Amino acid sequence: MKIFFRIVAVFLGFVLVIAAADITFLLMTEATEKYARILPAYERESLDEVLAKESWSEEDYDLLYHQTGLTQAPLDALKGDSEAILEFQDALFYDGEWQHSMASVITPHEYMIGYSAPIAPLEDGDILVSSTCHTLGWRNGHAAIVVDAEKGVILESVSLGYDSALNGYSWFTSAANFMVLRLKGVSQEKRAEIAAYAKEHMVGLPYSLTVGLFSKKDLSENIAAGDLTVGTQCGHLVWQAYYNFGYDLDSNGGPVVVPKDIATSPLLEVVQVYGFDPDRLWFYF
Repeated sequence: MKIFFRIVAVFLGFVLVIAAADITFLLMTEATEKYARILPAYERESLDEVLAKESWSEEDYDLLYHQTGLTQAPLDALKGDSEAILEFQDALFYDGEWQHSMASVITPHEYMIGYSAPIAPLEDGDILVSSTCHTLGWRNGHAAIVVDAEKGVILESVSLGYDSALNGYSWFTSAANFMVLRLKGVSQEKRAEIAAYAKEHMVGLPYSLTVGLFSKKDLSENIAAGDLTVGTQCGHLVWQAYYNFGYDLDSNGGPVVVPKDIATSPLLEVVQVYGFDPDRLWFYF
């Protein structure tokens, strides 16, 4: 009988541990998901008067940014197409429903139900970042680099079991939030060179959560030598592509590069925000 009771006690203990883990996971997920999509804390305004102007002042650009999520470069590219600009305003203030799917066993990802946001005119080398993936209360997010803007092709490292690959950007535009970022003060030609290098040399790298912890952070020598056994993950992939050319996008300089480190890099400027606070951007964990 003692053996029986011991077995029952062990079984009940196991059940309690699993139940506690499930409850903890649900509570942490619920606490995190309030940041899935952040709508502007101010009112939507009419843009008719501003859009009708022949040229825009700094105040006009500021108003348009807070009403559309677009900064000067994409606004200039869309100038004269008021309908397109207003679509971005609709997107920034869109209050539709979202739900989550499981990107992995413990990582939910929030996406909009039946809605895909417009994306700013992209250029090769642009960086896409989203905070919609989160694990145990931490928004690890996702990041990718645009390697063929004309065709809408990005390079990304998705998850365990998948090598880095070329894909479309629809995952980001259907997500509950995303940002488009661009290297500051660097020519379009140089940014295109970085994108071309990534496309040619960084496809097919295995996924590794521990790159930078149990392996060296800078894998440029391995990649240059064609060594496709080295591991990467989404934030590291973007960082490595730029680091090859002397640009360190890791804002905190730690051994591991995550999307938030990229999103808060002082070397980058915002092209578009959607589902983020336009002024505080990625202000949470």
